[in-house]
Amino acid sequence: MIPKAFVKWFGEIPSNIIVTTNTGCNWRMTTRREGNDTFIDQGWTAFAVAHQLKVGQFVTFRKMSSFEYSVVIFDHTCTEVVSRCAYHGDDTMCVVFELHVRS
Repeated sequence: MIPKAFVKWFGEIPSNIIVTTNTGCNWRMTTRREGNDTFIDQGWTAFAVAHQLKVGQFVTFRKMSSFEYSVVIFDHTCTEVVSRCAYHGDDTMCVVFELHVRS
């Protein structure tokens, strides 16, 4: 769930967003609303797996435009995690535009 304070401060989150990591990987994700709550829907699981997110790590979001957000991953000591996503080599900037339609 996206924190309510984030939504309140930055306003409504569009249903399609682009998330960019500190290494330049761009990910398209969708969001959905359930009542007063907003969730990142499609794209988040693939992002978490590709960037090998672990329990104790956290991700910060910075709004760049109405639909673009930059993210930084930190470990449990608040140290920035800099890693290429698992989909690409060390010298490749990636763009992941995979969305799967729910049936």
